[in-house]
Formats: sequence, C-alpha cells, structure tokens
Amino acid sequence: AILREWTKRRWCLSPARLDGKLAIVAEGSIGHGRETAVGLAARGARVILACKDREEGEAACRYVEQKTGSSLVEFSELDLSKFASVRKFARHIAEKETKLDILVFTGGMEMTDKTFTEDGQELVFQVNHLAPFLLTNLLLGLLKASDASRVVYTTSEVYSWLRSETNFNDVNWSETPYDKKIAFAQSKLANILFTKELAARTAETSVRTFCVDPVSGAFNWMTYFDNKVAKTIVSFAKHLFLKSEEEEAQSIIYCCVEETIKDQSGRFYMNCEERALEDFALDKALSENLWNVSEDIVGDITGLGEASIETVKIVELVETSDGIMVKAKNDAGSSSDSEDEKNDHNISLTKENIETTMRNRMTYEEGNSESTVGSNLQTTTVTRRVVKTIISSSQVSTAENNLTITEI
Repeated sequence: AILREWTKRRWCLSPARLDGKLAIVAEGSIGHGRETAVGLAARGARVILACKDREEGEAACRYVEQKTGSSLVEFSELDLSKFASVRKFARHIAEKETKLDILVFTGGMEMTDKTFTEDGQELVFQVNHLAPFLLTNLLLGLLKASDASRVVYTTSEVYSWLRSETNFNDVNWSETPYDKKIAFAQSKLANILFTKELAARTAETSVRTFCVDPVSGAFNWMTYFDNKVAKTIVSFAKHLFLKSEEEEAQSIIYCCVEETIKDQSGRFYMNCEERALEDFALDKALSENLWNVSEDIVGDITGLGEASIETVKIVELVETSDGIMVKAKNDAGSSSDSEDEKNDHNISLTKENIETTMRNRMTYEEGNSESTVGSNLQTTTVTRRVVKTIISSSQVSTAENNLTITEI
C-alpha cells in the first residue's frame, strides 16, 4: 500500500483546457495511450486515435466517449511498422486539417526476437523511432501552424543501460550480433535524442517537444526478463503495487498541457517532473548522427505544408452547397496532365472546421493586414491549409481577377 501511494504521488493537476485544440494520439487504443486520450478529451480536445487495428481503435473511441462524454473522438488508421501507412496517414491529416496542437506517441514495441518490417528495417527501431521521426516531420507544418503545439514521445529509463553498445550506424544489426535488450534500449535512447534534436531545430517556432517515461520504477525492469515465469510474477506485482494505466498517463498528459514547462522543450519527464539524463543522452553529435541516419532510411521528410511553393491563378469560382469550389491553373496557364495534379488545383472553400476570417492565416502582399478578403485587397497569398476559410460568395467575387492561391 505504501509503495502504491508513493507511485501515485504525482498527478497532472493542471487546470488547462484544450477546447478547439486537435490532438493525435498514436497507438492510443490500449493502455496508457487510451487513458491519455481520455485525459485530453476530458479537457475539451478533439482527439484522433491513430492505430493499425480498426476494431480495436473504434472500441477505444467508444471507451473515451463513455468516460468523458465527448463526441470529438475519432479513429484513423496508422501502422507504424509501415512507412507507406505513415505517409498515407500524414497526407490524410494534412488534407483535412489546418493545424495540429498535440502529437503524442504512446505505444511502441517491447523486446522481441530479431524481426524485419516490409521496409527492410529492424521492427523495434522502426516502430519506436523511425516511424515517429517520419510522421513528426511530415506533420511539422501543421504543428507550426498552431499558436502553441506540443509533441510528446514515450521513452523508458532503461535507455540508461546503454554505454558503448550504442551504434546508430548499424540499426539493422547486420554487422553486430543481435541483442534484443540492447535493441530495445537503443530505440528508447533514440526517442530521447530525437526529442532534444527536434527541440533545437524548432526553437524559433511554436513547437515544443518532450519525452516521458510513463511507467517508471520497478516495472521498467520487467522489460529485461526473458523467463516467462519471472515476467508473470513481475506483471502480477505491477497489478498489485505499481501504476495503473490511468496513473501511467499522467506524465504524458502533463507534458501536453502544463503551462509552466512551455519553455523547457527537449526535456525528459517522469512522475510529472523533470529528470536528469545520462551524459551520453545529451551528446549533440550523437543526436545529429541519429537524425541523419534516420533521414537516410525513411527518405523524404519534407513537411506536408512546407513543400516548395507553386502559385496558381483562379480560372473559375463555382458555388457549391456548402461553400465555393476554386478551379485554378498554374502561372504558365497550362492544365495539368495527371489527375492528381488537376485535383490539387480544385480547392473547396467550405464552412466546416474552418476559421471565420483569413487574419493570422494568410500573407498579404498588398492591402490592410487586418482585413478579411475583399475588394480592398490587390493580391492575397493563401496556403492550401488555410484556404478552407469562411468566405462569402460576394467577398471572393470581388477579388476574382487578382486573387492568387499559393498551394503548399
């Protein structure tokens, strides 16, 4: 009982509300991931539970709705063991959302025998690090579009078992005998190093990053038991004495909402308080090397919303039942040959899930920066993410001949 009370001593007590905020909880269908979704939804956030199993994910959505009374919970398919699934999910989010406020990775692989994914990568490293690395970068534009966004990765104190064993130049263990304990610990170190490197690279933006050990304490050592009997004993002890799934979620939620840590990007937390890291986890050269290795493996990490700019001109405005369809062509005046490119230039201005004005979502080349779209503007540059904005038909018509849509 004393041990249980000790593990419960740190709860997220922040009164922060998340109304109007969008949160994605990756691998949030079970365990502390699902409870994290409960905590965010209870504070008013719209929550997307991203996981690979639809039945499990939709059941989790119902669980969150029943616990919180929220109707703003939805499932979206995401398989972190497949880069193609990560890219598909990122495109889906970028196409329908204008910003992202919270991105949380709550799941991951534990120790397993050496296994490779369809992408040719060691399974534990791909699911625990490479896929989060890819998805975070792909969604970075949406995260930057938020006034204050947070990215939270779950890691484990077992990273500290590593010393000279760290080798990010052989993540597939092609030259080194596979050790599943070291492979797991190295993936957890990668979470920490990526958190710190991302914090450094986004320091001048609205993005803040944190990593959390949600379990902490004696249960971390269960990861290293190979014997099934020993695992069973420790699992039973966890049930009796250590943290529940709700308790495990507290530090994750804390890093998503706590106002006092907004200037502490890149830090490591446990039991809702910052913890010191081993010196090798602070190695800047190691984190930079990990970033480069990761990028080489996953390929293009250009953020959706941060790609090169292409300017198109309006050809026609078509009024629809729920807004306006903008038909456009590129500056050269030629129509696109591929169906995908044609669709890219047909942009719907709907009246759902959108801003009431363009202010703070657009770059005005000429005109009053405090104005909405109207006849007083000569030229307006609009990103694809924010073109879904409430505009009356008359407002658009007055600018029809000189409105420039910049697609990203």
